[in-house]
Amino acid sequence: MAIPRKQTLPDSETWRRARAQARAEWPDERLDQLIDQTVEAIRAQTRGKRAAYAWSGGKDSIALGHVAELAGVEDCCLAISNLEFPAFLTWVTDHMPGGLTVINTGQDLAWLAQHPEMLFPQGSYGTRWFSIVNHRGQARYYRQNNLDLLLLGRRTADGNYTGPKGQHIYTNKEGITRYSPLAAWPHEAVFALIDREQLPMPPCYDWPRGYQVGTGSWPARQWTRDRDHGFEEVWEIDPDVIRAAAPDLPAAADWMRRTGRQ
Repeated sequence: MAIPRKQTLPDSETWRRARAQARAEWPDERLDQLIDQTVEAIRAQTRGKRAAYAWSGGKDSIALGHVAELAGVEDCCLAISNLEFPAFLTWVTDHMPGGLTVINTGQDLAWLAQHPEMLFPQGSYGTRWFSIVNHRGQARYYRQNNLDLLLLGRRTADGNYTGPKGQHIYTNKEGITRYSPLAAWPHEAVFALIDREQLPMPPCYDWPRGYQVGTGSWPARQWTRDRDHGFEEVWEIDPDVIRAAAPDLPAAADWMRRTGRQ
């Protein structure tokens, strides 16, 4: 079945049906061929270079980690803030790759109170979270380890940018070269690999709009109808997150007061 970009599809049931059918669409022989092609492409791009991959704990980075390590790339990084869901951090602790380095970019409740536009952001503010956490953390790791290349799990089927004019590799103005070996992979191939290899998935995919939102800091949840909708979803996931935020975040305290939450 054809699935549109995740940004346009809040319905998690559609994703679950696609995952259930993925192994039928991608039997072993077909999947192995795709994996082998991707592994060879990674080896060709990384030969003689210092390379690592970016791991977010999301489904695409899980698939990326599997093929990257088959290609001999074992070092990886995870960029986070101080505003992660506790359940996600617990899962990461239990399932992180052996070569993982965690980079914390430092955003916390005090920072969020000073930047209210970043709370359940709308429009372009949503992509800013990727710049200030993911991209900043990746850049720090890249420089600290003198890398030549950083592999990403970006895919065109998800509407991700992978390079100019259909390319899957590019170097930005800061001199960081990013390569997306899974760029042409469809959603179903990612699911087929994860399910066949029994790779664990983080709890966020069972949360409201889990496949649309994916991983990330709790106030970075995108595509909410409004701020109240964002608070409602976070409360459903883990009310203690909002309770802990209320003393330092006026918007959280106001929402709890208006809705009678305790």
